[in-house]
Amino acid sequence: MKTDKLVKMALAAAVAMHIIPANAGGYQLNDYSVTGLGRSYAGQGIMGDDYSAIAFNPAGMTLMKQSGLQQAFTFVNLKSDVHGLDGRYANEHSKMNFWQPVPAGFAQYNVNDKLSLGLGIYAPFGLKTKYKSGWFGSDTAILSKLEIVDFNFSAAYKLTNHWSIGASAIARYIYGKMTNGLGNHGGGYDKFDVHAWSQTGTLGVMYEQDENTRFGLSWRLRSAQRAKGDFRVRGNSEQLAAAHIYFNGTSHIWANPDLPETFTLSGYHRYKNVGFSGTARWTHWSSSFPDFSIYTDAPLFRAASFPKYPPYGIKVSNYRYQNSWTLSGGVDYYYCKNLTFRFGAGWDESPTKKPERRTVRIPDSDRWWGSIGASYMKNNWQLDVGYAHLIARTSKAYETSDPDAVHAKYKNTQSNILGVQIQYKF
Repeated sequence: MKTDKLVKMALAAAVAMHIIPANAGGYQLNDYSVTGLGRSYAGQGIMGDDYSAIAFNPAGMTLMKQSGLQQAFTFVNLKSDVHGLDGRYANEHSKMNFWQPVPAGFAQYNVNDKLSLGLGIYAPFGLKTKYKSGWFGSDTAILSKLEIVDFNFSAAYKLTNHWSIGASAIARYIYGKMTNGLGNHGGGYDKFDVHAWSQTGTLGVMYEQDENTRFGLSWRLRSAQRAKGDFRVRGNSEQLAAAHIYFNGTSHIWANPDLPETFTLSGYHRYKNVGFSGTARWTHWSSSFPDFSIYTDAPLFRAASFPKYPPYGIKVSNYRYQNSWTLSGGVDYYYCKNLTFRFGAGWDESPTKKPERRTVRIPDSDRWWGSIGASYMKNNWQLDVGYAHLIARTSKAYETSDPDAVHAKYKNTQSNILGVQIQYKF
């Protein structure tokens, strides 16, 4: 394994802190409302048919007239055909196909008809890409896994019949794990584990023209992580030395990645027994991820052989994420008092515009949504189900210009999202 591979292993793990493969637009997750899944998450935070406003736009909590609990289980499937490009990978082929659960839970208590308090636990960002251990790029990436969990406390207040405001205080936990093989140099592996806590928050406002028409705007603040963890290298020492790798063991690592701020505008209008909803979300990636630095307490490289890599710490500024949009529209058909059907469509823009900014750990590209869902209500209970199918644009990933690096094309990339959710109002 060349030293470049080792460098990219560390970098890719840190980059993945920003990003999960069933999602584009920086791989943000919306998968904490199955009610919203049926309409492609249109109308985020202002629909008033579940408790997920706690996460999307806390001002929308005032729409729920009863206190209650909510538990959602979403399952995300990713499929992709991976084809090698250029050099020694030119005719290679592999596949990705796996499932990942994404649970979420909310609780809301209405103090009175104006003030509401809420708690939420959900995943706003994340990542998982999983290749077979023997795929042609295994010495660059096998498993990439990120778990970001928000522990959210929210409050909302109804100022007038038309205006509501809300705010959230969020404790954010992040855990990442990345692995890859060492290829022809010893048959070993690299493993990267990192974790961190940070704080962030959300501010929201909602305007209700009347009971059938409303708009909401929310701002989720940027968060800065102070991540720490371990970087493990296991392999044949002589062959690692031949590859100019000066380290075979476990080192401590630290980094300071950011997660971006987002602005979300949503609207809703009901006409007779049909509701129309829409959402536009803008993510400020460029301020959060122009470059990245990671540091270690062990000398990983022989400086004489690789003078551009300092023995302690690596700095890279090649990714240059760009700001991105997410647009979605949905329809709710209120069939009767107890039964609602939903349909939606959406588009996610990737912050990665060029192949050289895209890696095999994060093969992000624009994607298109189509979704359906339904809710059944009886007494104080509500059951929600939803399904979405996502198709991603064919994309290319160029690790570096090195002819021995992995250059790959991702075709027929698609995702399936299934969700079930239960609500109880009291």
